[in-house]
Amino acid sequence: MSAPDYDFKSLSPYDFEVLARDLLSAHDGVTYSTYRIGADGGVDLQAHTGAGLVIAQCKHTPDASKATLVRVAKAEREKIARLSRRPKRYVFVTSAVISASDEQEVAETLDSVADTVEVHGRGWLNAVLSDHQHLERRHFKLWLTSTQAIAEMLRGGVFLRGESRIRRIQRNYLRFVHHDICTQAEAVLSSTGCVLLTGAPGAGKTAIAEYLLLQWWHRGYRIIVDPRDVDRWWEWVEDDTPTVFFFDDTWGQTRYGDHGSRHYDSDVYEFIETVLEKNTDAIPSKLLIMTSRIQVLHDTVRLSDASRRALELIGKCRVSLGRLPAEVCSRILFNHILHGITDSVARRKLAEGGWWHDIVRHRNYSPRIVELIIKRNGHGDGEALINDLIQSLDNPLEVWGSSFKALPEYDQQLLLSLSVMDSQRVPWRKLDRRLENIKTAESGFEAAIERLDGSWVTCECVEGIQYFSLADPSQRDYLTRYLSISPSAMSRLIKNTVEFEDLAPICTQGMAIELAGQQRLFSLGEDLLRNVLDTCADTLLARVRELWQREVDAKMPVFDSGKGDGELFALLFAGLIQVVHYHADRYRAKPNGSVLPDGWFARELNELTVAGQLTQIGTVSELADTLTLLSDTFHHFAEQRIHPAIAKATVELEDLCRSFWDSRDPQMSRATGDRSQAEELARAVVENAEALVQFVVSPKLHGMSTESIDQAVATYIRLSGEPEEFIERFEVIESAFGFLLPESREVINGLLDSTDWEHPPSRGAMVNSYFSQSVQQKTAASSVTPVDALFRSLAPLEEP
Repeated sequence: MSAPDYDFKSLSPYDFEVLARDLLSAHDGVTYSTYRIGADGGVDLQAHTGAGLVIAQCKHTPDASKATLVRVAKAEREKIARLSRRPKRYVFVTSAVISASDEQEVAETLDSVADTVEVHGRGWLNAVLSDHQHLERRHFKLWLTSTQAIAEMLRGGVFLRGESRIRRIQRNYLRFVHHDICTQAEAVLSSTGCVLLTGAPGAGKTAIAEYLLLQWWHRGYRIIVDPRDVDRWWEWVEDDTPTVFFFDDTWGQTRYGDHGSRHYDSDVYEFIETVLEKNTDAIPSKLLIMTSRIQVLHDTVRLSDASRRALELIGKCRVSLGRLPAEVCSRILFNHILHGITDSVARRKLAEGGWWHDIVRHRNYSPRIVELIIKRNGHGDGEALINDLIQSLDNPLEVWGSSFKALPEYDQQLLLSLSVMDSQRVPWRKLDRRLENIKTAESGFEAAIERLDGSWVTCECVEGIQYFSLADPSQRDYLTRYLSISPSAMSRLIKNTVEFEDLAPICTQGMAIELAGQQRLFSLGEDLLRNVLDTCADTLLARVRELWQREVDAKMPVFDSGKGDGELFALLFAGLIQVVHYHADRYRAKPNGSVLPDGWFARELNELTVAGQLTQIGTVSELADTLTLLSDTFHHFAEQRIHPAIAKATVELEDLCRSFWDSRDPQMSRATGDRSQAEELARAVVENAEALVQFVVSPKLHGMSTESIDQAVATYIRLSGEPEEFIERFEVIESAFGFLLPESREVINGLLDSTDWEHPPSRGAMVNSYFSQSVQQKTAASSVTPVDALFRSLAPLEEP
């Protein structure tokens, strides 16, 4: 980037003071400390040197005239005269442009305060920045506003939320406040190559992540933001370009599984493992930044083995955001006021009293709510803004209530549809189809998007396709709450679904889940949609059956043609289990009714049996993998309280699974030799042992000896290097084979007893550690800095 020539107008008074501190420390080779903010008695910064005390005063007055600076200098001279100790050197730093004669006049005004007096203006600050570029990188608020910086970001990175993500960073940077967690996160990322930022909604996870992105972009790293194409992950991670990857809301935006991809958790685990393996150099070439809401992380650990392993892998990389210190909250609030309120009358009002103390100490204080309220209103009345802030903190969900209720019905249905879809990225056609049956006088989809764009909805275009997202996760919280108390809105939403997968998220949100002890800003209940779905049970279940039948009708021709494979059959099977499960889950809403309509389940099971008979499976591995997919479905289903009619249906489905295995004699891979066949069988059975045991089926040995199978299993375990995992499930593995594996057991024992093997902590201990503070917050050496004078600086500076 070009030599600095900043006007420093993008900095708040506190930002300017920190910049001046860093520049003076670097220039003088001594450490300046921030004395206090505000009514400081003439001291902003001070340093103790061998020659004596050095005091610096910082005046962020970028547009000040010479006369104003002289007046300010006279006031400072009177303050310094009252100090008990006379400084050896006094430095007056201003962001204003000053000429040599201006500098001399201000210095003469301060001549009596110290043995040596220095006056530095904008030119001096830029000159020192050019000599210390690492400080320029850290103080990113200086350079982020430039068009050149934005253009370079777009050229050098892959922003799958497009330019809107960069523009958001550019818009939000003014409000950003650097604090201890930023330093901790930066240190963790530098040392490990990975950082996971966790916390409650609105705690500032994304703000810190974007700060880290900017730091590494300025060091020459390519930026990859929210990549959805898994294949590209491996392409980017294997090339030679230094890269930082950013996965925002890694395992879901407002609940686990928002990403909607079947294999996503496994892909993320493998990707994290790959990034960590590559970070063996002193300067990592591949970095990974992730964020997650704390309640989503709870669900992730509980529901996903792959995600649990990933979190074990990065146990030392987690940085938790709790409640920020009052000083940090105050500076965030101040920055929002400073850059969001321009009316001079309102600013004078906001500079009075101590109202900010009530805001930053509020139990629901959140930077996000502060941002939303100020952005929404552009208040010309300071008192009205204060009241709005307090009311919104008292009832956070209503931040969006008045705006939503004022929208046309079509717009409301569009947003409600988006709230139960993947709110991070929905193709326009998929969303538009959900609204085709809604009558509107407002010109339909395009007009609604135009009305909602920027406030409720964001749009990006990738390869000619428009994708839509809710602009803020808190909007989704509000919309979910709205659906929970509006049966009519929920019924319309159900009736307008187009595919079976449209209903799955709605039904899933209505199931009871255990989320005890989770931190929640918007207090979403464990079974928030359960009551409203009970009210709409008839409409919901009829639509579920109808849409699932459409899915079966669409897939059956594939099986009839002889092209249906095991995975497709498993997905179809899982769909039927979901339908049955949703009926069981809604049973309490129809205590006197039939759980499954007469004859319906028999017909669907018969059709599924036909599909199973036509399924093409070529290897034992493919068959075993298919059974595991079915087992995963049954495992979830079996945990629920099931009505007798559905329990009987479950037995029939299990019989189908066993017949599915027994009616096949899948061939081994085409590799010749008993050893190769044994290796394939060993892998398939070890990886799918639980499913084989559940369905009481045994693998066919195809003439191979039990000794050769045992040797193949032992080799598999030895190569994996994870004996702890196998010892926990070894009895299940032996049960799946139907015979003992003595050589494999010896291999496990040998690995566990070896001197170079470190026993990892138990899984229970690891899970508990996820939710404890991983990095201790630094304790300030001095008491909390007063901020009253910082807010009082909101009042415009009066010219003489």
